[in-house]
Amino acid sequence: MTQKPSPKINRNNQIIAALSLALLAVIALGVYLLMGTDSTAPETKPQPSQPLESGSQMPEAETVLPSMIANAKTHVYTLYSDLEQGSGFLINTKGDILTNAHVVLDASYITVKNSDGQEFNGHVIGVSDTQDLAIVRVDELAGKEPLEIEMEPVAIGSPVVAIGSPHDQNNTATTGEITAIDLDFEDQYQYNSLYEMNAEIAQGSSGGPLIATDTGKILGINSIILEEKPGSGYTIPIYTVWDQLTEWVENPITTEEQEIVLQDVKDAYFADDLLENFISAYYELMPYSLNDADSSYYLSYILPDSEAEQEATKLIDEYAGPDRIYDTVQPAITSIEVNEDSATVEAEAEFTYREETSGESSTVSHEGVYTVVIDEYGDYQIADIANE
Repeated sequence: MTQKPSPKINRNNQIIAALSLALLAVIALGVYLLMGTDSTAPETKPQPSQPLESGSQMPEAETVLPSMIANAKTHVYTLYSDLEQGSGFLINTKGDILTNAHVVLDASYITVKNSDGQEFNGHVIGVSDTQDLAIVRVDELAGKEPLEIEMEPVAIGSPVVAIGSPHDQNNTATTGEITAIDLDFEDQYQYNSLYEMNAEIAQGSSGGPLIATDTGKILGINSIILEEKPGSGYTIPIYTVWDQLTEWVENPITTEEQEIVLQDVKDAYFADDLLENFISAYYELMPYSLNDADSSYYLSYILPDSEAEQEATKLIDEYAGPDRIYDTVQPAITSIEVNEDSATVEAEAEFTYREETSGESSTVSHEGVYTVVIDEYGDYQIADIANE
């Protein structure tokens, strides 16, 4: 992480003077871009989503709303270039990924990787030398639906979740809230109307989304931290830069205008640890739908219009009850078989629930056989379920 010159800070009049002076003193010690230290895509298979190692300042991912992470995971990517490693997220159906300029500026190649091991070549279609913004287009992701973007400002105290790839750990997530608004930093780049939040971020998080936990909408792009305030991060609200992003999307830099070196990228593949993590995460979403029929984030793990969609719905209908409140689920993977075009995963799980009227706790056990495929965007999807 590179120390930056002391920036010029301006506070919105809504922030009281005492806080302004305190923040000014802290920021004078240095602003850091959230750059990764390893810019090369790893040769080994990607690690499943997990919290950082013990001793890190990043809180464990278990503290994050699981349904929010599950819904966002297939829209957040790890970016590698010959210069940096960072994060990014899909913003439209053209395959465009928003990230920070300092992640991709002057890079000779950009490799984009999802959480299931699929890699893509990307190319910059827009980048600024004054604002820390860039868009990378991945042609193979055209047609994939993005998460919804919040186009209005949010208030101090709004709950948020930050998702990214700090230290090259895919889909690490932390929760917090907006602690200040309308901050302006002037440094290598001009940062205007920033959100400050206490969801901790770290090296490699640059370009990851900040998401409102109450709506699931993307609020902004995580961009910088302060040397002496590592517990806070600063996010560029997307609504403030949407006009610039739209201009790049509609008038992109062409590949002919760039010196791009295409890399040999890896196709998505089946690996035991990734499959175990995938099915376990699917199970962990089930209690949300068992308690609330309107919560259907588990469907992001299921191939649309497949037999699996019908079987999952049947299971929800069978286990849900008007007097049942599901608290926990403990999944266990018992067998994994990798085939040429699919994988078969056998699993069992124990759901714990309590009767709302009596408070009595009970358990229900489930066994299932899951057929997992890789879809056109390189994501794992459940194509069939045999509930036993």
